[in-house]
Amino acid sequence: MSVVEVAALQTRYSRILDRFKAMWTYHQFATGIFRNFLGAPPPYELDFHAIHADIKDSSTHLNAASLDAVETMLGASSDRLLAADDRIGASLLRRFFEKLKRQDDAIIECLIRFYLYADAVEGDRRDKVDFLFTRLGEDYMAGRGEYVSRESLEFRDRIISLVSVMRRAEAPRDEVIRLIRAIRTMRDDLINATSFDELSGRNLVKNARTFKHRVGDLYFDPDVLLAILALNVVAKNRFAQLYSAEEQRILEDAKKLMEHGEAIERNFGETNPLLVDEIARFRDLAGRFDSARAESNMKHDVVSQLKASMSSILAQLDHGLDVDEEEEPFPEAFFEETQQIESLRDRFGSDESLLNHLSRIGHAIDSGEEAVSELRLETWEAAAYDKAMERATADAEEDTEELWNLYLRAAALRIKVDEEATILATAMAAGVRPEADLLSRARRSLDTAKELDEQFGDMLQQAVYYSNPKIVHQLYRSRFRLLRCFSGLWLIYDRQS
Repeated sequence: MSVVEVAALQTRYSRILDRFKAMWTYHQFATGIFRNFLGAPPPYELDFHAIHADIKDSSTHLNAASLDAVETMLGASSDRLLAADDRIGASLLRRFFEKLKRQDDAIIECLIRFYLYADAVEGDRRDKVDFLFTRLGEDYMAGRGEYVSRESLEFRDRIISLVSVMRRAEAPRDEVIRLIRAIRTMRDDLINATSFDELSGRNLVKNARTFKHRVGDLYFDPDVLLAILALNVVAKNRFAQLYSAEEQRILEDAKKLMEHGEAIERNFGETNPLLVDEIARFRDLAGRFDSARAESNMKHDVVSQLKASMSSILAQLDHGLDVDEEEEPFPEAFFEETQQIESLRDRFGSDESLLNHLSRIGHAIDSGEEAVSELRLETWEAAAYDKAMERATADAEEDTEELWNLYLRAAALRIKVDEEATILATAMAAGVRPEADLLSRARRSLDTAKELDEQFGDMLQQAVYYSNPKIVHQLYRSRFRLLRCFSGLWLIYDRQS
């Protein structure tokens, strides 16, 4: 056997030992999770001492056949661990580490290697790997009360060593540079967010998570990964800062709502079941909020949904609590519209101007083809509404929530822009100076159009969509229709302003 062949076998054997160590560490972690959080022993039995003995035996007669057998055994054992891992959500992993008084980076590295060796890095596991990498890449500065990124050549070398486990192809540098620029843009958006509502309304946290899921193996390019870790640290700090100012208001609003319990029953009761359903939803969300708060495991979506639910109920109470009991109840359509607006707010954020036009799209779709035609909606835009509102399912793997949201926001903005352009053009023809508020709304519409155009561009740059010519055609058509509306409004606005 040549020296090169012996070296290759020794390298394989070293990887096998490293993989076994990662699996053993994961087993210890999973045992702690199941016993301390799930109240049960782990749902598998593996004899790690016997596995280690077999690995040692293979070293006495080092050859490809013996190493193949050991790797097959490790693969089968890893599959059993992954089956247990399906029951450990990313939030549970986060709670486990948040409760640790002292962090051991070596354990975190072994857990990362477990997922990388098993090539289990998609879906919910991408969130777990992302959390573990972030734990490695951050330091808490008690004096500043925030986290900072680790930036050193030594840490970069650790990242390179970890991702080398995957044996992936090297990414084109121009693609890496493009991704890093996109990540830095997301980071800057988070830094510039001034309120929790802005964080929610612009889906800044959600968009960052979607991005990390969509980049595939490019996530593990060392330069891309280091940029993502810096983004994660900024997101963590910004959420904590903005939420701390929001928490007391949420608690006060929740208390106010609960104090109105008897009045709700008296004024609404069975005659308005939709509001009663919303109250039940609020109580469920309030319970999740209290549990997350007690466990120091607050999530952005729980806070956003609880706020939306409270806003819906309190807004209705403002109209209903002082009404005489003998007055006619609000028509059911009022609550249907309110519920629709809140459902749209949950999915698209708190931009009220677009929400109103999204609501019009919903009414048109519910009314039939003639109403849809009047709004000049594309067929895929109408279909996107049904999918976003969970009344239809995706047509393909590439047909995602991110895509539906983009189609619908663009369609709603076209309707809004057309209306504003018509009013401004009419004023211009009559020689009347438009009101400052109208010009301000038009300016915001133009800014939003630029933002959506960038999102269309990002979508069209993603290879996953280029593999689906139907979606590529839809993206181009929706984008060009929006650009045509944008240019018309811009020319009128430029002349008026």
